[in-house]
Amino acid sequence: MKRIGIDAGGSLTKIAYEENKRLHLKTYPSDRMDEVIQWLKTLAPEASLHVTGGRAEALKNDHASIFKEFECVLEGTRYLLMEENKLPDTDYLLVNIGTGTSFFYQQKRLSGTGVGGGLFTGLGAIIANTSDYRTLVDLASKGDRTKSDLMVSDIYQFSYTPIEASLTAANFGKDQLDVSVSSEDQLASLTQLIGETIVLLASKTAASLDTKEIVMIGGALSGNPLLKKIIASFDSMFDYHLTFLEKGSHAGAIGALYYDG
Repeated sequence: MKRIGIDAGGSLTKIAYEENKRLHLKTYPSDRMDEVIQWLKTLAPEASLHVTGGRAEALKNDHASIFKEFECVLEGTRYLLMEENKLPDTDYLLVNIGTGTSFFYQQKRLSGTGVGGGLFTGLGAIIANTSDYRTLVDLASKGDRTKSDLMVSDIYQFSYTPIEASLTAANFGKDQLDVSVSSEDQLASLTQLIGETIVLLASKTAASLDTKEIVMIGGALSGNPLLKKIIASFDSMFDYHLTFLEKGSHAGAIGALYYDG
């Protein structure tokens, strides 16, 4: 391999490279950067590194060039939309769910929120006594968030509900000291909170831009079907078309790989 694209993020380090004319992707926790460096030294010591992300400096060497993160994310997203034949006919809102979440429109970053993968691992460590992303995702997938969240149906038990009964009235609104509420339930609730918040911000931002196209990417969606399911579950409630990219978790690394600016 002659060139490797690396997105060294706050939580995850994503890698993209071509071998035998095929695109390959890898992921490491960013707190295990020594493993990334060892992998590079062993398998591609002479490869040109195109690096982006907040921890890019940790990989700086004689073979490395550092590129602007947002430009790489946008470049990688364009590449994937074309590759997966999902390019919208009109301008779209791009939502990048990483350690935090950023919103892009017409090649510009509009705003962002600290609600994202970093919140999940940070609070997840308090809830489950581990910050391992894969472990937390697995635990959340086994939980029942209705044991932790106060639902609209809990409030309107004996009368007509003015809004959908299955919606959340208050995240973590039930008694968290109840022995029946497990770590898995709380992690499911945390995932719901993150998904709901991102959907609300994205839908309002898209409406303000007069676009109905929203594209979702980011490392926090990687191997996290529950978060993706939560985000997709609101599709029928809002007037927008939602697109997930199969390799969207590595958009920044892919953009860095192919970036020639």
